[in-house]
Order: sequence, then C-alpha cells, then structure tokens
Amino acid sequence: MRMLFFFMYYAALIFSAVYGLHRLLLAVMTLFAGSADPRPKGQWDALPSVTVQLPVYNEESVIERLLVAVGNLDYPRHLFQIQVLDDSTDGTTELASGKIEELRLKGIDVELLRRKDRKGYKAGALAEGLKTAKGEYVAIFDADFLPPSDFLLRMIHYFTDPAIGMVQMRWGHDNAGDSLLTRLQSMLIDGHFVVDQVARYSTGRFFNFNGSAGIWRRKAIDDSGGWHADTLSEDLDLSYRAQMKGWRFIFLSEKEVAQELPRTMLDFKSQQFRWAKGSLEVARKLLWTIWKARLPLKLKIEATFHLTNNLGYALVVFLSLATLPAICMHLSYDWRRSLMLDLPLFVIGLGSVALYFVVVQKRLYRDWIFRIGYLPFFMGAIAGLSFVHLKAIWEVIWKKKTPFIRTPKHGKNFPGGSGIPRFSRRFRDPMVIGELLMGCYITVTIVYAFKEHLFGAVPFMTIMGVGFFYVAFHSLFRLNPGKAG
Repeated sequence: MRMLFFFMYYAALIFSAVYGLHRLLLAVMTLFAGSADPRPKGQWDALPSVTVQLPVYNEESVIERLLVAVGNLDYPRHLFQIQVLDDSTDGTTELASGKIEELRLKGIDVELLRRKDRKGYKAGALAEGLKTAKGEYVAIFDADFLPPSDFLLRMIHYFTDPAIGMVQMRWGHDNAGDSLLTRLQSMLIDGHFVVDQVARYSTGRFFNFNGSAGIWRRKAIDDSGGWHADTLSEDLDLSYRAQMKGWRFIFLSEKEVAQELPRTMLDFKSQQFRWAKGSLEVARKLLWTIWKARLPLKLKIEATFHLTNNLGYALVVFLSLATLPAICMHLSYDWRRSLMLDLPLFVIGLGSVALYFVVVQKRLYRDWIFRIGYLPFFMGAIAGLSFVHLKAIWEVIWKKKTPFIRTPKHGKNFPGGSGIPRFSRRFRDPMVIGELLMGCYITVTIVYAFKEHLFGAVPFMTIMGVGFFYVAFHSLFRLNPGKAG
C-alpha cells in the first residue's frame, strides 16, 4: 500500500513538473520571439467586404456602447455590414433596435437577427448569421468588447496572403483596477495572450481564435466545416479544424482590444468552468485526429499540452491532499531523499509558473516589479479554482452536456460602494464546501509540518491554503469592489 501511494504521489509531482516546464518553455519561446507584430505581405488595391458579427444574449448594460464602438469602425460603408445576432429575452433587443436605427441613418448596413430559440448557443447564432452575411471576411466581437476605430484597417491587409484564414488581436481589460480579483484575472488573461499565443504563433505551432476580437476569412470557416455546437469552446474547435486543413493564422500583440473582466468570483468561476470544459471537450473530439494526421511532432505535442492543460488542476488537488500522508511516511526516510527529489519537483512546478508570469508582466508593464508582488497570491488564487476544473474534468469524462452560460457584463452600471462583504447564501454549494474543507485540511498539514520540523512543503502548502480560502470566501461573500480608480 505504501509503495502504491509513493508511486501515485511521485507520479503526480512529476506530471505537475512536466506541465510547469512546458509553461516555462512557452515563456522562453516568447523571449526569443521579439515584440514586433509581423507586417502584412501586401496591401489591398480595393478593400474587400467585411461583416461584423455581434452575438449577444441579455446584454442590456453594454449593448449600446458596443454598437457605438462598432459603428465608429473606420471602413468604407459600402463594404461594411453589422449583424446583431440577438438571442436576448430581456430589454436588450429594444435598446439595440434604437441604436441600430441611429446607425442606419448614418448609412451603415445593420441587420438585427433573432432566432426562435438558442439552439447551438453562440455557435448556432454565428452559423445562422453566416446565412445572410455579405462579407468575404467576418469580424466577431462579444458584447463587452470595445474595438478601436482602426481595428479593421489594421488587420484586413493580412488577408492579401491567400493562405491566411484568421487574424487575432490581443485582449486588454477596461476594469483591471476594480479589485484584487480583476487584477488577478488580468494576470491570467495576459499570460495567455502575451506568452501562450505569442509562443505558439512565433514558432509555427497551432494557436486559437479566442472567440472575439478577430477576423475570419469566410472561405476558411466554410472549408473547415463551419461552426459546431458540440463543445463549449466553438472557437477553439474551429481553430484546430481550420489549421489542420492548412489555413494559417496571424496573432497581433502590439495593440489590444479592451474587454470587461468578471466582477465577482461566482461569475469568474462560471467563465473558467466553461473554458475548461470546452477545452477538454475539444481534446476529446480532436486530439486523436491530430495525432493521426500528417503533422510535425512539435505541433502534436503542443496541441496535447494546450488542450489538456486543465488536467494540471487535478494534480494540484491530489498533491494538496497527499502532502500530509507523504510527510508522515517520510518521517522514517533519510532527509536527503526529500531534498534531492521532492524539493526539486516542487520548485520546478512552482518556479516555472512564477517565471512564466514574471515574463508576462515585464513584457507588458513598466511597473512590472511592483506587479510581481501579487504573484504568490495570484498562484494561490488560481490553485484555489481547482475544484472548478475538477468539475469540468468529471463532466467531460462522463460526457455530461451543459448549456453555454454567458458571463454577466455590467459596463459602467456595476454598483460602486464601500467594499463591504454581502453574504450570498452559498453554504450549501458543494464546491464552496469543498474549497473550505480543503483550506482547513491544508492548514492542518502546515501545522503538522512545523511540528515535525519538515519545512520543505510549507511554502507550497501555504500558497495553496490561502488560495482555497480566498476563492471560498469570495464565493460566500459577494464583495463590492467599487469603481476603478
């Protein structure tokens, strides 16, 4: 029994270190990639037609500002169409209709499309819109995005290369300074766009359209089989199918498109669950096909890490649970074994993540030294979301289908205030109970480690414990972050 436990424990440590080293490799690739965006191979003599699709569902707080921003896009009006793909059941449609009339008076071709039901959710709405889309190219924005006026003209010239199927611009944040929660989220999003996307693109590996702030060649969508609604990540799914068909993608990181970060922990957890489950559903759907395809080995390996990255959260939970019995069992072993095996694996797992985010902050912000002070807390908070990812893993294994749940957007209408916690009555939520119990269990582990003078795992467990308590507390008490400064 002891040997089985040790095998499982060290297997989890090794796999955790492997995922950490992969993240470190992406960071190193980014350092060698440079910071300048590629330049288009040519310029259009006559600009092509573009359709801008806006899939919306109950977006009363942001629909008007979205339409204003899209209406201000600098592009010839006779080549420009806007589609509002509205599945709303609240007052969004009325607000959108009023703004649409204003845009039409300015000579903009705007189409409001409403479906009888939400079949296929976002993927279904996008596919329905393509039936009447006039553009050779399709730009897509979620409701909380605010594209700059030069978005289309900056990106459209990349399509003079007939092999380019999609161009993606980096996401920014218009409310990162609202609270500690939004600041932590901005670090997570920045990591994806500044390291993951840059590294994959610059080294010729597959990367994905992120569902918003990108432009597709209509022919690439059709050639790849169109939008599918059988996963929660229709954007990731289509991206891989298109690249396996031979279409090339471009990623632009010099300029960003602002979007709204979730304001509460419950909204953030809902978003993370959808992304995690969607990614794993795409892995189940496409990973075997990717490995069977005639693709370079580096593409297959990176696709595996990319699509299964959420499995690392299961390792976090296992290691958090296993550390206490591991400490107990190690009491009869030579301390040199822990120093030579356990400690290096813990350092690799945590250190690689830390270096990854240092690279992100240094690449984006002048005050990066100040920002990395948030790093230990950030690492703990991300680990504290492990049960969200465990739920996603469990549902994918058992092929449980769940609806596409939009992340609430508030725009400028999120209530300001004093930051006083408001109890949200979630003591019966199994996930929150699990997070609280895990925090308590980790606390016991830390106390026992100190008692036995076994300090090697204390930093790791402290970060994990703080993270689980932070996520649980924010889930139980809806904090009002107030307005951004």
